[in-house]
Amino acid sequence: MMHPNILRKTLMKLSLLFSLLLVLTPHKTSGQIVLADKPIAIKPEGFYIASVTGGSSNKGVFGQLIAKNANNKILAEPATLTGGTARSIGLYINRNISRDQMQRPVVMNIKDLNLKETIAITGSVVGQIKLYVSFGLQKNYGTEHLVDYRSGLQYTRDLANTDALEFYLRTILNNSLVYLNGWIKENQDNSRKLAKNVKISFSNYTEKPEGDTIYYASSRPLSWDDFQSTSRPNPRFEAQVIPGFGYNQEAKVSRGTIQVRIELKTFIPKSASMVNYNSKTAYNLNHEQRHFDIARIISGQFQQKILAKDLTPDTFEALINMQYLDSYRDMDTMQKAYDTETNHGTNTFIQDKWNKRIDEALQSLP
Repeated sequence: MMHPNILRKTLMKLSLLFSLLLVLTPHKTSGQIVLADKPIAIKPEGFYIASVTGGSSNKGVFGQLIAKNANNKILAEPATLTGGTARSIGLYINRNISRDQMQRPVVMNIKDLNLKETIAITGSVVGQIKLYVSFGLQKNYGTEHLVDYRSGLQYTRDLANTDALEFYLRTILNNSLVYLNGWIKENQDNSRKLAKNVKISFSNYTEKPEGDTIYYASSRPLSWDDFQSTSRPNPRFEAQVIPGFGYNQEAKVSRGTIQVRIELKTFIPKSASMVNYNSKTAYNLNHEQRHFDIARIISGQFQQKILAKDLTPDTFEALINMQYLDSYRDMDTMQKAYDTETNHGTNTFIQDKWNKRIDEALQSLP
């Protein structure tokens, strides 16, 4: 059986706790927190905070704090930041950390900020602050996600010491920036998202030993042995080849630059190359070789056009793909013009003019 004195003391504590709970109801008095202007002790590593977004849409309320009102009653106040959550945090950061706009612009999005306090039996205030922010790189088209940060901070404070709240909130915000700074420092040399430049290099694809596909090389002209199709061309033609071009692409990040390596593949498949039995003359072979040369000219022009473009980490892949489609259409147009004007090689005068035109174009390639 519990001793009467112990029982009486326990009942008094429970009565006190019950009384406190009765008055811990939302109250219209101010619970605003003003973030103090104190320098944030980091040097941003290649970024600056361009803007702060998000936060509570409920008039800037991000939780509740325990305080005494003018009548000395203990109340649960709505916790707010002066001017709103995102605006207040943005002003605090802008005033207290270096902002080099030559660096990467980062958007800090407040996904969740929550403050909750309760009264302990001892009369102290027990609190917890939770923060969830998402950092993204500001782009012309929007924001590209970089990294998220989640953290929580638990504390106990005296009821009268409301100034401690500002310190705790400022501490957890500063920690998020320390985390971002470390993440960027660790990843800026090898992350495509953080790359600042693009460098393109080209080479011509080769294959050894040679299979069914012939890849263009000035030292490897066509021969009649390459015409291995069992089908025969249209009776109006002496021979037929189907040239094309494509590319292999590799991209690696080194020291903040995306190194793009493109292997050009200008090719003719032997199994699709046709010739009539009595058409294997040097003149006819030259006409088909020129079709192959045209494909090489266009692939070289594709290379020149890519190198002339202002490629960025955000645009290089799309621009390369679009230029490839444009160049492939250019090849189709030139091949048709070649056959039309030479009448598939039967007009020897025009064929000779095309031979010279093609040789000049080949000599101008990189």
